[in-house]
Amino acid sequence: MIHGIGIDIVDVVRFKKALLRWGDRLSSRLFTRPEIDYCFSHKRPERHLAARFAGKVSLIKALGKPLSFKDIEITRDNDGRPSIKAAGIEGLVFNLSITHDGDLSIAETIIEKAG
Repeated sequence: MIHGIGIDIVDVVRFKKALLRWGDRLSSRLFTRPEIDYCFSHKRPERHLAARFAGKVSLIKALGKPLSFKDIEITRDNDGRPSIKAAGIEGLVFNLSITHDGDLSIAETIIEKAG
């Protein structure tokens, strides 16, 4: 049974400007160290950071309640698909899809009740 659906889109250029302006102060509030390390291992880290931010916002929308960005971690499963770890949330299954198109990063989360 579906518990919630959330979607978000982030303008990568605008997100990059915010990162340049606020630097570590912003990224350390939004992302975990493994997320930052993963994103900065790519040619365009701002694109991957924007996608993870969109993923976190889409999860919050799907949950329908606030959650700290640092309590959400966007990871990759063994097959390379994006997945979500959320502290303190049990009994729910998160299904995440992330895509990039030009200067946009888009994420959608569908939450199902476990069992």
